[in-house]
Amino acid sequence: MVRSRMIIKVTFLGTGAGTPGKDRYLPAILVEDGQRRILLDAGEGIQYRLLEVGVSPLKVTHVFITHLHGDHVFGLPGLLATMAMLGRKEDIIISGPRGIMNLVRSTMEVVGDPPFHVWVYEIEPSENIKEVINEENFNLQCVLARHTVTDCAYSLEWRTYVGRFDPERARKLGVPVTYWKRLHMGETVVLDDGKVVKPEDVIDIKSSGVIKLVYTGDTAPSNSVIELARNAQVLIHESTFSAAEDGNLVWNQGHSRSIDAAWIARKANVDKLVLTHISNRYSDPELLAAEASEAFPNVVAARDLMSLLINA
Repeated sequence: MVRSRMIIKVTFLGTGAGTPGKDRYLPAILVEDGQRRILLDAGEGIQYRLLEVGVSPLKVTHVFITHLHGDHVFGLPGLLATMAMLGRKEDIIISGPRGIMNLVRSTMEVVGDPPFHVWVYEIEPSENIKEVINEENFNLQCVLARHTVTDCAYSLEWRTYVGRFDPERARKLGVPVTYWKRLHMGETVVLDDGKVVKPEDVIDIKSSGVIKLVYTGDTAPSNSVIELARNAQVLIHESTFSAAEDGNLVWNQGHSRSIDAAWIARKANVDKLVLTHISNRYSDPELLAAEASEAFPNVVAARDLMSLLINA
């Protein structure tokens, strides 16, 4: 019996809020699944952080923008310009709320005619979960978060499976042994003769599961986010402020405190909570993690360049 072993790597390129800090860049998260390199938000300075973690802009496959406040999106024009300058050929997929199309179009007018195509999904999120992208073993959904402008909270889901690999079927299809491991991992492969082979072509799938990662962007406590995050392995929730701040004041600004994020995680029954979008007034984010742990013990405060792995 073969179990697909998928490992999702999440790297926090920027964990700050509003303005950059000495040790805290603006919001951006890199998600790698072996096939895709996904950016969640693209704050100013994102290209420097990609250099630090050794990922070329040419390798980025998707960019999912939560909302159009500058701290979450001002790194995108420069990133697209660098891709064009480096001669990128592969298409890129970008999603975001209304206005993202104009931002990309304006950037391309400055960049000129790039040698790659940009697919833009402009979303009208609602309180009901909406599907944005459905690829082979990957699904992107969103809901409307609770911010001062339209914010798309995202759920990223990967389908995994348990099944028996059939070497005879692989041989009959002419699949070299060097491709077998990739098929085990749930990856579709293209042979040298152009033939496309999918995992289900060589594996008898018995059951399947889901890896689920949720990222809120900026939001006050929201029932729609609870539903989106339900039973996720990891919830990345904004925690701009400490529990010591006045809740109503924070919520009216479209933000959350550490304790708010903890209660969302608890109600959604997630496995792990990661706090991000942390105000520069807090030099040590562990303060916020300690506050949140009173309501939800499995919590960590993100730091720039911190990574975590999600295993299937």
